Amino acid sequence: MPFKIQHLQWLGGILAAAACLALGGMSLRTNLADHERYRHGGAQLARYNAVLVAANAVSAERGPSNSAMGGAAQDHAALAAALATKRADTDRMIAAAEALFAGESAATAEVQRLQADLHLKLGQGRAAVDAVVSRPADRRLGTDVAFAIEMMFAAADTAIELRDQLGRAVVADTPQIAAHVVLNNVAGKMREDAGRLGSYVVMMLTAEGPRRQNFQAKIAETQARLQDMRRFLASFAGALFKGGEVDGVFDTVNRIYFGESLPYARAVASLAAGAGPNADTFTRAYVPGMRPVEDLRVMIAERSQSTIDGLRDQASRLVLASLMLTLVVVLALAVISIVFRDGLFLPLLTARQQIIAIAHGDLTGPPVMSKVSAEVRGMFEGLDVLREQQRQRLLLEEEQRRLADQLRHLSRTDMLTGLLNRRALNELALESFGSADAEGRTHGVVLFDIDHFKAINDSQGHAAGDTVLAAIAREVGPELAPGATFARYGGEEFIVLLPDTSEAAAMALAERLRRAISRVAVPNAPQFVVTGSFGVAVRPPDAVQSWEHLVATADQRLYRAKRAGRNRTCGPEPVTVAPPLAAESAAPIALRTACGG
Repeated sequence: MPFKIQHLQWLGGILAAAACLALGGMSLRTNLADHERYRHGGAQLARYNAVLVAANAVSAERGPSNSAMGGAAQDHAALAAALATKRADTDRMIAAAEALFAGESAATAEVQRLQADLHLKLGQGRAAVDAVVSRPADRRLGTDVAFAIEMMFAAADTAIELRDQLGRAVVADTPQIAAHVVLNNVAGKMREDAGRLGSYVVMMLTAEGPRRQNFQAKIAETQARLQDMRRFLASFAGALFKGGEVDGVFDTVNRIYFGESLPYARAVASLAAGAGPNADTFTRAYVPGMRPVEDLRVMIAERSQSTIDGLRDQASRLVLASLMLTLVVVLALAVISIVFRDGLFLPLLTARQQIIAIAHGDLTGPPVMSKVSAEVRGMFEGLDVLREQQRQRLLLEEEQRRLADQLRHLSRTDMLTGLLNRRALNELALESFGSADAEGRTHGVVLFDIDHFKAINDSQGHAAGDTVLAAIAREVGPELAPGATFARYGGEEFIVLLPDTSEAAAMALAERLRRAISRVAVPNAPQFVVTGSFGVAVRPPDAVQSWEHLVATADQRLYRAKRAGRNRTCGPEPVTVAPPLAAESAAPIALRTACGG
Protein backbone atom coordinates (compact mmCIF):
# COMPACT_ATOMS: atom_id res chain seq x y z
CA MET A 1 0.00 0.00 0.00
CA PRO A 2 1.55 3.39 -0.97
CA PHE A 3 2.61 5.72 1.82
CA LYS A 4 0.03 8.46 2.41
CA ILE A 5 0.65 12.00 3.60
CA GLN A 6 -1.68 11.35 6.52
CA HIS A 7 0.78 8.78 7.82
CA LEU A 8 3.54 11.37 8.01
CA GLN A 9 1.16 13.84 9.62
CA TRP A 10 0.07 11.33 12.24
CA LEU A 11 3.63 10.27 12.95
CA GLY A 12 4.86 13.85 13.25
CA GLY A 13 1.92 14.82 15.44
CA ILE A 14 2.36 11.82 17.70
CA LEU A 15 6.10 12.39 18.07
CA ALA A 16 5.64 16.11 18.73
CA ALA A 17 2.86 15.47 21.24
CA ALA A 18 4.84 12.74 22.96
CA ALA A 19 7.94 14.94 23.17
CA CYS A 20 5.97 17.91 24.54
CA LEU A 21 4.16 15.76 27.05
CA ALA A 22 7.39 14.06 28.10
CA LEU A 23 9.20 17.39 28.55
CA GLY A 24 6.22 18.89 30.35
CA GLY A 25 5.90 15.86 32.58
CA MET A 26 9.62 15.83 33.39
CA SER A 27 9.58 19.56 34.13
CA LEU A 28 6.48 19.22 36.26
CA ARG A 29 7.92 16.29 38.18
CA THR A 30 11.25 18.05 38.73
CA ASN A 31 9.61 21.25 39.91
CA LEU A 32 7.25 19.36 42.16
CA ALA A 33 10.21 17.53 43.66
CA ASP A 34 12.05 20.84 44.15
CA HIS A 35 8.99 22.40 45.74
CA GLU A 36 8.60 19.50 48.15
CA ARG A 37 12.33 19.45 48.89
CA TYR A 38 12.48 23.16 49.71
CA ARG A 39 9.19 23.05 51.60
CA HIS A 40 10.48 20.19 53.72
CA GLY A 41 13.88 21.87 54.07
CA GLY A 42 12.27 25.11 55.25
CA ALA A 43 10.23 23.27 57.85
CA GLN A 44 13.32 21.39 59.05
CA LEU A 45 15.36 24.61 59.21
CA ALA A 46 12.62 26.33 61.23
CA ARG A 47 12.63 23.45 63.70
CA TYR A 48 16.39 23.46 63.94
CA ASN A 49 16.36 27.20 64.63
CA ALA A 50 13.85 26.58 67.42
CA VAL A 51 16.38 24.20 69.00
CA LEU A 52 19.14 26.75 68.42
CA VAL A 53 17.07 29.44 70.15
CA ALA A 54 16.49 27.10 73.09
CA ALA A 55 20.24 26.40 73.37
CA ASN A 56 20.99 30.14 73.24
CA ALA A 57 18.37 30.71 75.93
CA VAL A 58 20.21 28.28 78.22
CA SER A 59 23.46 30.20 77.55
CA ALA A 60 21.79 33.58 77.98
CA GLU A 61 20.44 32.53 81.38
CA ARG A 62 24.00 32.86 82.71
CA GLY A 63 23.82 36.65 82.39
CA PRO A 64 21.06 37.24 85.00
CA SER A 65 22.51 34.34 87.00
CA ASN A 66 25.90 36.08 87.16
CA SER A 67 24.23 39.37 88.07
CA ALA A 68 22.21 37.76 90.84
CA MET A 69 25.30 36.02 92.27
CA GLY A 70 27.55 39.11 92.08
CA GLY A 71 25.06 41.93 92.73
CA ALA A 72 24.81 44.16 95.78
CA ALA A 73 22.47 43.31 98.65
CA GLN A 74 20.10 46.20 97.92
CA ASP A 75 19.59 44.90 94.35
CA HIS A 76 18.85 41.34 95.44
CA ALA A 77 15.07 41.42 94.88
CA ALA A 78 15.27 42.99 91.42
CA LEU A 79 18.03 40.66 90.29
CA ALA A 80 16.17 37.59 91.57
CA ALA A 81 13.00 38.65 89.72
CA ALA A 82 14.96 39.19 86.49
CA LEU A 83 16.52 35.74 86.91
CA ALA A 84 13.11 34.10 87.47
CA THR A 85 11.74 35.79 84.32
CA LYS A 86 14.73 34.62 82.29
CA ARG A 87 14.37 31.06 83.59
CA ALA A 88 10.69 31.01 82.60
CA ASP A 89 11.64 32.17 79.08
CA THR A 90 14.29 29.45 78.85
CA ASP A 91 11.86 26.73 79.97
CA ARG A 92 9.28 27.88 77.45
CA MET A 93 11.77 27.83 74.58
CA ILE A 94 13.06 24.37 75.56
CA ALA A 95 9.50 23.01 75.70
CA ALA A 96 8.66 24.55 72.30
CA ALA A 97 11.75 23.00 70.71
CA GLU A 98 11.07 19.58 72.22
CA ALA A 99 7.48 19.68 71.00
CA LEU A 100 8.65 20.18 67.40
CA PHE A 101 10.64 16.94 67.43
CA ALA A 102 8.46 14.83 69.71
CA GLY A 103 7.49 11.45 68.26
CA GLU A 104 9.61 11.84 65.10
CA SER A 105 12.56 9.91 63.77
CA ALA A 106 14.85 12.68 65.03
CA ALA A 107 13.84 11.85 68.58
CA THR A 108 16.23 8.89 68.82
CA ALA A 109 17.39 7.31 72.04
CA GLU A 110 20.45 9.60 72.01
CA VAL A 111 18.29 12.70 71.60
CA GLN A 112 16.00 11.56 74.39
CA ARG A 113 19.04 10.96 76.61
CA LEU A 114 20.37 14.45 75.89
CA GLN A 115 16.98 16.00 76.61
CA ALA A 116 16.82 14.29 79.97
CA ASP A 117 20.46 15.25 80.68
CA LEU A 118 19.74 18.87 79.78
CA HIS A 119 16.86 19.08 82.23
CA LEU A 120 19.00 17.41 84.91
CA LYS A 121 22.06 19.64 84.45
CA LEU A 122 20.02 22.79 84.05
CA GLY A 123 18.30 21.97 87.31
CA GLN A 124 21.63 21.32 88.99
CA GLY A 125 23.09 24.56 87.65
CA ARG A 126 20.09 26.56 88.83
CA ALA A 127 20.31 24.90 92.22
CA ALA A 128 23.99 25.89 92.48
CA VAL A 129 23.13 29.48 91.47
CA ASP A 130 20.29 29.61 93.99
CA ALA A 131 22.65 28.33 96.70
CA VAL A 132 25.01 31.27 96.07
CA VAL A 133 22.23 33.85 95.74
CA SER A 134 20.59 32.69 98.98
CA ARG A 135 23.68 33.74 100.98
CA PRO A 136 24.46 37.34 101.99
CA ALA A 137 26.66 39.13 99.51
CA ASP A 138 29.64 39.28 101.86
CA ARG A 139 29.53 35.50 102.41
CA ARG A 140 29.48 34.41 98.75
CA LEU A 141 32.72 32.61 98.01
CA GLY A 142 34.43 32.82 94.63
CA THR A 143 34.70 29.05 94.45
CA ASP A 144 30.95 28.71 94.90
CA VAL A 145 30.32 31.28 92.18
CA ALA A 146 32.77 29.49 89.88
CA PHE A 147 31.11 26.14 90.65
CA ALA A 148 27.66 27.51 89.86
CA ILE A 149 28.89 29.00 86.58
CA GLU A 150 30.62 25.72 85.69
CA MET A 151 27.36 23.90 86.34
CA MET A 152 25.55 26.32 84.03
CA PHE A 153 28.35 25.72 81.51
CA ALA A 154 27.59 21.99 81.75
CA ALA A 155 23.92 22.65 81.04
CA ALA A 156 24.87 24.86 78.09
CA ASP A 157 27.26 22.20 76.78
CA THR A 158 24.46 19.62 76.91
CA ALA A 159 22.14 22.03 75.09
CA ILE A 160 24.83 22.56 72.44
CA GLU A 161 25.35 18.81 72.10
CA LEU A 162 21.59 18.37 71.72
CA ARG A 163 21.53 21.16 69.16
CA ASP A 164 24.34 19.54 67.18
CA GLN A 165 22.70 16.12 67.38
CA LEU A 166 19.43 17.46 66.00
CA GLY A 167 21.33 19.54 63.45
CA ARG A 168 23.03 16.40 62.12
CA ALA A 169 19.64 14.69 61.92
CA VAL A 170 18.21 17.63 59.97
CA VAL A 171 21.17 17.68 57.57
CA ALA A 172 20.93 13.91 57.04
CA ASP A 173 17.22 14.26 56.31
CA THR A 174 17.50 17.44 54.18
CA PRO A 175 21.07 17.79 52.83
CA GLN A 176 20.21 20.83 50.70
CA ILE A 177 20.05 23.08 53.78
CA ALA A 178 23.38 21.92 55.21
CA ALA A 179 25.11 25.24 54.49
CA HIS A 180 22.39 27.16 56.28
CA VAL A 181 22.53 24.80 59.26
CA VAL A 182 26.32 25.28 59.50
CA LEU A 183 26.02 29.09 59.35
CA ASN A 184 23.30 29.12 61.99
CA ASN A 185 25.35 26.74 64.10
CA VAL A 186 28.46 28.94 63.94
CA ALA A 187 26.40 32.07 64.67
CA GLY A 188 24.85 30.36 67.69
CA LYS A 189 28.25 29.18 68.90
CA MET A 190 29.65 32.70 68.56
CA ARG A 191 26.79 33.92 70.74
CA GLU A 192 27.55 31.14 73.24
CA ASP A 193 31.29 31.90 73.35
CA ALA A 194 30.64 35.62 73.77
CA GLY A 195 28.49 34.82 76.79
CA ARG A 196 30.97 32.27 78.06
CA LEU A 197 33.83 34.80 77.85
CA GLY A 198 31.81 37.17 80.04
CA SER A 199 31.20 34.34 82.51
CA TYR A 200 34.94 33.64 82.65
CA VAL A 201 35.50 37.31 83.54
CA VAL A 202 32.87 37.04 86.31
CA MET A 203 34.56 33.90 87.61
CA MET A 204 37.93 35.64 87.55
CA LEU A 205 36.54 38.64 89.44
CA THR A 206 35.60 36.35 92.34
CA ALA A 207 38.72 34.13 92.15
CA GLU A 208 42.04 34.45 93.91
CA GLY A 209 45.57 33.26 93.35
CA PRO A 210 46.54 30.85 90.56
CA ARG A 211 42.90 30.28 89.54
CA ARG A 212 42.86 33.78 88.03
CA GLN A 213 45.60 32.75 85.60
CA ASN A 214 43.53 29.75 84.50
CA PHE A 215 40.60 32.03 83.70
CA GLN A 216 42.96 34.41 81.86
CA ALA A 217 43.99 31.52 79.60
CA LYS A 218 40.36 30.52 78.98
CA ILE A 219 39.45 34.11 78.17
CA ALA A 220 42.28 34.32 75.64
CA GLU A 221 41.31 30.96 74.10
CA THR A 222 37.65 32.00 73.84
CA GLN A 223 38.60 35.33 72.29
CA ALA A 224 40.62 33.52 69.62
CA ARG A 225 37.63 31.31 68.77
CA LEU A 226 35.41 34.38 68.54
CA GLN A 227 37.80 35.99 66.06
CA ASP A 228 37.88 32.81 63.94
CA MET A 229 34.08 32.56 63.90
CA ARG A 230 33.77 36.25 63.00
CA ARG A 231 36.03 35.75 59.98
CA PHE A 232 34.18 32.57 58.96
CA LEU A 233 30.76 34.23 59.15
CA ALA A 234 31.97 37.34 57.36
CA SER A 235 33.23 35.22 54.46
CA PHE A 236 30.47 32.65 54.04
CA ALA A 237 27.44 34.59 55.22
CA GLY A 238 28.41 37.47 52.94
CA ALA A 239 28.70 35.04 50.03
CA LEU A 240 25.45 33.21 50.80
CA PHE A 241 23.36 36.27 51.65
CA LYS A 242 23.75 39.17 49.27
CA GLY A 243 22.71 42.64 50.30
CA GLY A 244 23.60 45.56 52.50
CA GLU A 245 21.70 44.20 55.51
CA VAL A 246 24.35 41.56 56.17
CA ASP A 247 27.16 44.08 55.86
CA GLY A 248 25.34 46.45 58.19
CA VAL A 249 24.87 43.84 60.91
CA PHE A 250 28.52 42.78 60.64
CA ASP A 251 29.61 46.39 60.95
CA THR A 252 27.55 46.70 64.13
CA VAL A 253 29.03 43.50 65.55
CA ASN A 254 32.56 44.67 64.77
CA ARG A 255 31.97 48.12 66.14
CA ILE A 256 30.03 47.37 69.33
CA TYR A 257 31.04 43.90 70.43
CA PHE A 258 34.52 43.40 68.99
CA GLY A 259 35.32 47.13 69.23
CA GLU A 260 33.83 47.93 72.66
CA SER A 261 32.46 45.04 74.75
CA LEU A 262 35.23 42.54 74.08
CA PRO A 263 38.02 45.05 74.82
CA TYR A 264 36.12 46.08 77.96
CA ALA A 265 36.03 42.45 79.11
CA ARG A 266 39.75 42.06 78.40
CA ALA A 267 40.48 45.23 80.33
CA VAL A 268 38.46 44.11 83.35
CA ALA A 269 40.16 40.73 83.25
CA SER A 270 43.59 42.39 83.30
CA LEU A 271 42.90 44.29 86.55
CA ALA A 272 44.32 43.08 89.81
CA ALA A 273 42.17 41.13 92.23
CA GLY A 274 39.71 43.39 94.01
CA ALA A 275 40.40 46.32 91.67
CA GLY A 276 37.66 45.56 89.18
CA PRO A 277 33.87 46.00 89.32
CA ASN A 278 31.61 43.42 90.91
CA ALA A 279 29.95 40.73 88.79
CA ASP A 280 26.65 42.57 88.48
CA THR A 281 28.28 45.82 87.38
CA PHE A 282 30.43 44.01 84.82
CA THR A 283 27.47 41.99 83.52
CA ARG A 284 25.31 45.09 83.13
CA ALA A 285 28.09 46.74 81.10
CA TYR A 286 29.12 43.68 79.05
CA VAL A 287 25.83 41.96 78.16
CA PRO A 288 24.29 44.85 76.12
CA GLY A 289 27.33 44.71 73.86
CA MET A 290 26.42 41.09 73.04
CA ARG A 291 23.11 42.18 71.52
CA PRO A 292 24.63 42.69 68.00
CA VAL A 293 26.02 39.12 68.16
CA GLU A 294 22.51 37.84 68.92
CA ASP A 295 21.11 40.11 66.18
CA LEU A 296 23.61 38.57 63.75
CA ARG A 297 22.43 35.07 64.73
CA VAL A 298 18.79 36.09 64.28
CA MET A 299 19.53 37.76 60.96
CA ILE A 300 21.30 34.64 59.63
CA ALA A 301 18.41 32.47 60.80
CA GLU A 302 15.86 34.76 59.14
CA ARG A 303 17.83 35.07 55.92
CA SER A 304 18.33 31.29 55.78
CA GLN A 305 14.62 30.75 56.30
CA SER A 306 13.66 33.37 53.72
CA THR A 307 16.16 31.89 51.21
CA ILE A 308 14.69 28.41 51.56
CA ASP A 309 11.14 29.82 51.45
CA GLY A 310 12.05 31.83 48.36
CA LEU A 311 13.36 28.73 46.61
CA ARG A 312 10.15 26.94 47.62
CA ASP A 313 8.04 29.75 46.16
CA GLN A 314 10.11 29.78 42.99
CA ALA A 315 9.57 26.03 42.66
CA SER A 316 5.84 26.63 43.16
CA ARG A 317 5.82 29.12 40.30
CA LEU A 318 7.72 26.68 38.12
CA VAL A 319 5.21 23.97 39.02
CA LEU A 320 2.41 26.27 37.91
CA ALA A 321 4.26 27.16 34.71
CA SER A 322 4.94 23.50 33.94
CA LEU A 323 1.31 22.67 34.58
CA MET A 324 0.12 25.47 32.32
CA LEU A 325 2.52 24.37 29.59
CA THR A 326 1.27 20.81 29.88
CA LEU A 327 -2.33 22.03 29.71
CA VAL A 328 -1.54 24.03 26.58
CA VAL A 329 -0.06 20.91 24.99
CA VAL A 330 -3.12 18.90 25.98
CA LEU A 331 -5.44 21.54 24.55
CA ALA A 332 -3.45 21.61 21.32
CA LEU A 333 -3.69 17.84 21.08
CA ALA A 334 -7.42 18.08 21.72
CA VAL A 335 -7.86 20.58 18.88
CA ILE A 336 -5.84 18.39 16.55
CA SER A 337 -7.89 15.38 17.57
CA ILE A 338 -11.15 17.19 16.84
CA VAL A 339 -9.92 18.31 13.44
CA PHE A 340 -8.90 14.80 12.43
CA ARG A 341 -11.80 13.10 14.14
CA ASP A 342 -14.55 14.31 11.81
CA GLY A 343 -12.60 13.87 8.62
CA LEU A 344 -10.76 10.66 9.33
CA PHE A 345 -10.96 9.01 12.75
CA LEU A 346 -14.76 8.69 12.99
CA PRO A 347 -15.02 7.11 9.53
CA LEU A 348 -12.20 4.73 10.46
CA LEU A 349 -13.97 3.87 13.69
CA THR A 350 -17.16 3.21 11.74
CA ALA A 351 -15.24 0.99 9.32
CA ARG A 352 -13.74 -0.91 12.25
CA GLN A 353 -17.17 -1.40 13.80
CA GLN A 354 -18.49 -2.66 10.46
CA ILE A 355 -15.64 -5.14 10.17
CA ILE A 356 -16.42 -6.45 13.65
CA ALA A 357 -20.13 -6.56 12.80
CA ILE A 358 -19.44 -8.52 9.61
CA ALA A 359 -17.26 -10.91 11.61
CA HIS A 360 -20.22 -11.46 13.98
CA GLY A 361 -22.69 -11.91 11.15
CA ASP A 362 -24.30 -8.44 11.13
CA LEU A 363 -24.54 -7.59 7.45
CA THR A 364 -26.60 -4.39 7.67
CA GLY A 365 -25.23 -1.45 5.73
CA PRO A 366 -22.97 1.17 7.38
CA PRO A 367 -24.27 4.67 8.23
CA VAL A 368 -23.75 7.29 5.57
CA MET A 369 -20.64 9.38 6.28
CA SER A 370 -20.89 12.94 4.98
CA LYS A 371 -17.19 13.85 4.94
CA VAL A 372 -14.69 11.10 4.35
CA SER A 373 -11.39 10.90 2.56
CA ALA A 374 -10.88 8.96 -0.64
CA GLU A 375 -8.99 6.28 1.25
CA VAL A 376 -11.86 5.76 3.69
CA ARG A 377 -14.44 5.76 0.89
CA GLY A 378 -12.49 3.02 -0.85
CA MET A 379 -12.47 1.08 2.40
CA PHE A 380 -16.25 1.28 2.69
CA GLU A 381 -16.63 0.11 -0.91
CA GLY A 382 -14.43 -2.85 -0.11
CA LEU A 383 -16.57 -3.58 2.96
CA ASP A 384 -19.68 -3.53 0.76
CA VAL A 385 -18.10 -6.20 -1.43
CA LEU A 386 -17.15 -8.24 1.63
CA ARG A 387 -20.63 -7.83 3.08
CA GLU A 388 -22.27 -9.09 -0.10
CA GLN A 389 -19.95 -12.08 -0.20
CA GLN A 390 -20.83 -12.83 3.40
CA ARG A 391 -24.54 -12.66 2.58
CA GLN A 392 -24.08 -15.22 -0.17
CA ARG A 393 -22.04 -17.41 2.11
CA LEU A 394 -24.69 -17.24 4.84
CA LEU A 395 -27.41 -18.16 2.34
CA LEU A 396 -25.41 -21.20 1.30
CA GLU A 397 -24.77 -22.14 4.93
CA GLU A 398 -28.45 -21.76 5.76
CA GLU A 399 -29.40 -24.00 2.88
CA GLN A 400 -26.83 -26.53 4.00
CA ARG A 401 -28.20 -26.44 7.54
CA ARG A 402 -31.77 -26.89 6.25
CA LEU A 403 -30.77 -29.87 4.15
CA ALA A 404 -28.79 -31.32 7.07
CA ASP A 405 -31.82 -30.93 9.35
CA GLN A 406 -34.01 -32.64 6.76
CA LEU A 407 -31.56 -35.49 6.42
CA ARG A 408 -31.31 -35.79 10.19
CA HIS A 409 -35.10 -35.85 10.46
CA LEU A 410 -35.42 -38.41 7.69
CA SER A 411 -32.77 -40.58 9.29
CA ARG A 412 -34.74 -40.63 12.57
CA THR A 413 -38.36 -40.72 11.31
CA ASP A 414 -40.51 -43.40 9.75
CA MET A 415 -41.84 -41.77 6.59
CA LEU A 416 -45.09 -43.75 6.51
CA THR A 417 -46.32 -43.10 10.07
CA GLY A 418 -44.33 -40.02 11.04
CA LEU A 419 -43.16 -41.86 14.15
CA LEU A 420 -39.59 -42.29 15.32
CA ASN A 421 -37.81 -45.16 13.66
CA ARG A 422 -35.97 -47.96 15.39
CA ARG A 423 -32.58 -46.24 15.28
CA ALA A 424 -33.85 -43.01 16.83
CA LEU A 425 -35.72 -44.97 19.51
CA ASN A 426 -32.58 -46.90 20.44
CA GLU A 427 -30.62 -43.64 20.85
CA LEU A 428 -33.33 -42.11 23.05
CA ALA A 429 -33.66 -45.29 25.10
CA LEU A 430 -29.94 -45.51 25.83
CA GLU A 431 -29.88 -41.86 26.89
CA SER A 432 -32.98 -42.32 29.05
CA PHE A 433 -31.54 -45.46 30.63
CA GLY A 434 -28.43 -43.53 31.67
CA SER A 435 -30.40 -40.80 33.46
CA ALA A 436 -32.76 -43.43 34.97
CA ASP A 437 -29.83 -45.29 36.51
CA ALA A 438 -28.50 -42.06 38.02
CA GLU A 439 -31.93 -41.06 39.38
CA GLY A 440 -33.27 -44.52 40.35
CA ARG A 441 -36.27 -44.59 37.98
CA THR A 442 -38.07 -47.48 36.26
CA HIS A 443 -38.57 -48.04 32.53
CA GLY A 444 -41.32 -49.98 30.80
CA VAL A 445 -41.77 -51.20 27.24
CA VAL A 446 -44.99 -52.05 25.40
CA LEU A 447 -44.21 -53.92 22.15
CA PHE A 448 -47.11 -54.91 19.88
CA ASP A 449 -47.57 -56.49 16.47
CA ILE A 450 -50.62 -56.29 14.12
CA ASP A 451 -52.28 -59.67 13.85
CA HIS A 452 -52.61 -61.23 10.37
CA PHE A 453 -51.16 -58.10 8.75
CA LYS A 454 -49.80 -60.15 5.84
CA ALA A 455 -53.36 -61.17 4.97
CA ILE A 456 -54.34 -57.52 4.62
CA ASN A 457 -51.39 -56.85 2.33
CA ASP A 458 -52.01 -59.96 0.26
CA SER A 459 -55.76 -59.45 -0.17
CA GLN A 460 -56.08 -55.66 -0.23
CA GLY A 461 -52.70 -54.61 -1.41
CA HIS A 462 -49.78 -52.88 0.25
CA ALA A 463 -51.42 -49.48 -0.03
CA ALA A 464 -54.23 -50.66 2.24
CA GLY A 465 -51.65 -52.07 4.64
CA ASP A 466 -49.82 -48.71 4.69
CA THR A 467 -53.13 -46.96 5.41
CA VAL A 468 -53.73 -49.29 8.37
CA LEU A 469 -50.28 -48.61 9.77
CA ALA A 470 -50.71 -44.85 9.51
CA ALA A 471 -54.17 -45.09 11.14
CA ILE A 472 -52.76 -47.12 14.02
CA ALA A 473 -50.16 -44.37 14.61
CA ARG A 474 -52.96 -41.77 14.76
CA GLU A 475 -55.14 -43.83 17.10
CA VAL A 476 -52.41 -44.79 19.56
CA GLY A 477 -50.80 -41.37 19.93
CA PRO A 478 -53.65 -39.69 21.92
CA GLU A 479 -53.70 -42.61 24.37
CA LEU A 480 -50.16 -41.98 25.53
CA ALA A 481 -49.28 -39.85 28.52
CA PRO A 482 -46.67 -37.06 28.26
CA GLY A 483 -43.18 -38.48 28.42
CA ALA A 484 -43.97 -41.70 26.58
CA THR A 485 -42.12 -42.36 23.32
CA PHE A 486 -43.98 -44.04 20.45
CA ALA A 487 -42.03 -45.54 17.53
CA ARG A 488 -42.41 -47.94 14.64
CA TYR A 489 -40.06 -50.79 15.46
CA GLY A 490 -40.16 -52.45 12.05
CA GLY A 491 -42.76 -53.78 9.59
CA GLU A 492 -46.08 -54.03 11.49
CA GLU A 493 -44.36 -53.83 14.91
CA PHE A 494 -44.73 -50.78 17.15
CA ILE A 495 -43.11 -49.98 20.50
CA VAL A 496 -43.84 -47.59 23.36
CA LEU A 497 -41.08 -46.52 25.82
CA LEU A 498 -42.56 -45.63 29.23
CA PRO A 499 -40.40 -43.84 31.85
CA ASP A 500 -41.37 -43.95 35.54
CA THR A 501 -44.00 -46.66 35.17
CA SER A 502 -45.09 -49.72 37.07
CA GLU A 503 -46.01 -53.18 35.74
CA ALA A 504 -49.71 -52.57 36.45
CA ALA A 505 -49.69 -49.20 34.68
CA ALA A 506 -47.85 -50.65 31.68
CA MET A 507 -50.34 -53.52 31.44
CA ALA A 508 -53.29 -51.11 31.68
CA LEU A 509 -51.81 -48.94 28.93
CA ALA A 510 -51.29 -51.97 26.71
CA GLU A 511 -54.97 -52.86 27.12
CA ARG A 512 -56.03 -49.33 26.15
CA LEU A 513 -53.85 -49.47 23.08
CA ARG A 514 -55.27 -52.90 22.13
CA ARG A 515 -58.76 -51.42 22.26
CA ALA A 516 -57.61 -48.32 20.31
CA ILE A 517 -56.22 -50.27 17.33
CA SER A 518 -59.42 -52.29 17.14
CA ARG A 519 -61.09 -49.06 15.99
CA VAL A 520 -58.95 -48.97 12.84
CA ALA A 521 -60.75 -50.02 9.67
CA VAL A 522 -59.20 -51.63 6.62
CA PRO A 523 -60.09 -49.63 3.46
CA ASN A 524 -62.83 -51.35 1.39
CA ALA A 525 -62.63 -54.48 3.58
CA PRO A 526 -65.13 -54.33 6.45
CA GLN A 527 -64.66 -58.06 7.02
CA PHE A 528 -61.20 -57.42 8.47
CA VAL A 529 -60.96 -56.51 12.17
CA VAL A 530 -57.60 -55.05 13.13
CA THR A 531 -56.17 -56.60 16.30
CA GLY A 532 -52.77 -56.73 17.91
CA SER A 533 -50.71 -58.89 20.19
CA PHE A 534 -48.89 -57.07 23.05
CA GLY A 535 -45.86 -57.86 25.12
CA VAL A 536 -45.05 -55.81 28.28
CA ALA A 537 -41.75 -55.67 30.19
CA VAL A 538 -40.68 -53.36 33.06
CA ARG A 539 -37.08 -52.68 34.17
CA PRO A 540 -36.75 -51.85 37.90
CA PRO A 541 -34.31 -49.15 39.09
CA ASP A 542 -30.60 -50.01 39.03
CA ALA A 543 -31.24 -53.32 37.24
CA VAL A 544 -28.48 -54.86 35.20
CA GLN A 545 -30.97 -55.40 32.38
CA SER A 546 -29.96 -53.56 29.21
CA TRP A 547 -32.22 -51.89 26.71
CA GLU A 548 -31.80 -54.74 24.25
CA HIS A 549 -32.59 -57.28 26.94
CA LEU A 550 -35.72 -55.36 27.98
CA VAL A 551 -36.99 -55.27 24.38
CA ALA A 552 -36.18 -58.97 23.96
CA THR A 553 -38.23 -59.74 27.08
CA ALA A 554 -41.19 -57.77 25.72
CA ASP A 555 -40.78 -59.51 22.35
CA GLN A 556 -40.88 -62.95 23.99
CA ARG A 557 -44.10 -62.05 25.75
CA LEU A 558 -45.57 -60.65 22.51
CA TYR A 559 -44.97 -64.02 20.79
CA ARG A 560 -46.42 -65.80 23.78
CA ALA A 561 -49.55 -63.69 23.24
CA LYS A 562 -49.62 -64.75 19.58
CA ARG A 563 -49.25 -68.39 20.48
CA ALA A 564 -52.04 -67.98 23.00
CA GLY A 565 -54.44 -66.92 20.24
CA ARG A 566 -53.46 -63.27 19.41
CA ASN A 567 -55.42 -60.11 20.30
CA ARG A 568 -54.17 -60.14 23.84
CA THR A 569 -51.49 -58.79 26.21
CA CYS A 570 -48.82 -60.80 27.92
CA GLY A 571 -46.83 -59.29 30.76
CA PRO A 572 -44.79 -60.58 33.69
CA GLU A 573 -47.72 -62.77 34.80
CA PRO A 574 -48.73 -65.81 32.70
CA VAL A 575 -52.20 -64.31 32.10
CA THR A 576 -53.59 -61.93 29.54
CA VAL A 577 -56.72 -59.90 28.96
CA ALA A 578 -58.49 -61.07 25.78
CA PRO A 579 -62.26 -60.57 25.77
CA PRO A 580 -64.13 -61.37 22.57
CA LEU A 581 -64.33 -58.50 20.14
CA ALA A 582 -68.14 -58.64 20.06
CA ALA A 583 -68.31 -57.99 23.78
CA GLU A 584 -65.31 -55.59 23.81
CA SER A 585 -67.30 -52.58 24.95
CA ALA A 586 -68.97 -54.34 27.88
CA ALA A 587 -66.15 -56.56 29.15
CA PRO A 588 -64.11 -55.24 32.06
CA ILE A 589 -60.41 -54.64 31.45
CA ALA A 590 -59.44 -56.91 34.34
CA LEU A 591 -60.90 -59.99 32.61
CA ARG A 592 -57.96 -62.34 31.95
CA THR A 593 -57.42 -65.62 30.18
CA ALA A 594 -54.38 -67.85 29.94
CA CYS A 595 -51.50 -66.41 27.93
CA GLY A 596 -50.16 -69.83 27.01
CA GLY A 597 -46.72 -71.29 26.96
